[in-house]
Amino acid sequence: MTFWEKMNAMDPRWIFLGMAVLLTIPVLFPLGLAITIDQETTVPIYNWIENLNPGDIVFADVSYSGGSAGELGPQHKAWFRHCMLKGVKVVWVAQWNTGAQLGYEFCLEVVEDLAEEGIEVEYGVDWVYVGWKAGGTTMWRNMQLDFWDACAKEDWVGNSFEDLPLMQRVKKWDKETCKGIMLFTAGSPGVPTYTTYFHDYDIYLGDVAVQVPGNMNLLRAGQIKGMLCGLPGAAQYEILLGRPGQAVKLMDAQSLGHLWIIVLVILGNIGFYITRKSGTPSG
Repeated sequence: MTFWEKMNAMDPRWIFLGMAVLLTIPVLFPLGLAITIDQETTVPIYNWIENLNPGDIVFADVSYSGGSAGELGPQHKAWFRHCMLKGVKVVWVAQWNTGAQLGYEFCLEVVEDLAEEGIEVEYGVDWVYVGWKAGGTTMWRNMQLDFWDACAKEDWVGNSFEDLPLMQRVKKWDKETCKGIMLFTAGSPGVPTYTTYFHDYDIYLGDVAVQVPGNMNLLRAGQIKGMLCGLPGAAQYEILLGRPGQAVKLMDAQSLGHLWIIVLVILGNIGFYITRKSGTPSG
């Protein structure tokens, strides 16, 4: 058999094995492939946090679940790390009950990583995780009127707002208190809650890649101010922070995976053309 005949008859398991190897190597040994920073989408979010004063309060929303954690988890962690490094206070809420606990665990991971670096972050002082509250979008409207009452004066893990110093500054969710909103979203409920009830706030998105084309219209219309676009957005943010991490490794893996597919498509088409021309069955 010629090389091309062998290619046509290759056991598909070798293709899957090659993909597995190429995806694993960059995660264990990062390659540092070039990543371009998007000035229109990623940089505005970085500049927003960078230009805030220590002690300023921002709100963040977890509107995703485990199925989108591969893209939004690295975004979530990189952005939260930035806030903690800058001394910006974060109040977390969650429109998705299926992702509320996951978002809380991501925050704890960041806090633990910072502690290993000698940077202390105190729950209740630097950040509070209110999490999911029943009531849908109506609840978010009530939060603007009386945040404590709407949330039953309790955070995700059962702490009373009375015992959390940060919450003494968050009686209402208003523009005087909130210096911007970061929404990590994988669907609905998500963006419409904020473009409807919080349209006069500065809104920023962490988005899954499949939703980015649709939400670009909101960005260009000025309804949102910046957007992290899938895993590339997370990797760009890590680079802006000067702390390449999980997203950069995964982008290396993704790039090699795409390269492997491209090579196989090219070889497959060449093999098909050559075997057809020679009259050999293509298998």
